[in-house]
Amino acid sequence: MTASESSSLTRRAALAGLGAGGLGLALAARGAAAQDAAADMATHPLVGLWQYDSGWPPKAGDPDWAFVIYHADGTSTTWGGLNIGVAQGIWRPTGERTAETLWIWRDTDPFLGGTEGPGTATFRHDVEISEDGTNFVQSNGTIDARDPYGTHLFPPGPFGGVSDVRPVTRVTFDVNPATGSTITSAATPTAGTPEP
Repeated sequence: MTASESSSLTRRAALAGLGAGGLGLALAARGAAAQDAAADMATHPLVGLWQYDSGWPPKAGDPDWAFVIYHADGTSTTWGGLNIGVAQGIWRPTGERTAETLWIWRDTDPFLGGTEGPGTATFRHDVEISEDGTNFVQSNGTIDARDPYGTHLFPPGPFGGVSDVRPVTRVTFDVNPATGSTITSAATPTAGTPEP
């Protein structure tokens, strides 16, 4: 091997080493960012079990209770009883006390009771959690309803033709249906509810 061949191999080895080192740093940074995001989600005040009035439109004194769990991994499960069923969902933080949610129901019109049509109804909401973490306002609700082949059943837009604003209360051992201390109705939103 000549001196120039040896020098060329040394440069290639050095470049390969730098490239591998750079890739390693990039992957480490990506892993750290993913861990930071996971930690932010795990400590976000949205994580937990919540109760809300699922009736549309909400009627004072006649709540239609439903429950939603927001998991620390960014998934959620909503249960509205046998007439409404269950929705699978996802969520992501948009701020220290705000988030965006997406729920998918297998029924295209779940709020009429039963399964009124095959397909999916996808609901999106913005969420703002109170400073004490005991309640939040779910607002700017939109619906996108599609048949089983993905075709829109009607143009996507605000749920019920207007922005959906309703309060939601955290379920704890002290605040739950068994204690009688849950919210009374979504028709009487908490103070500070944003206007649609």
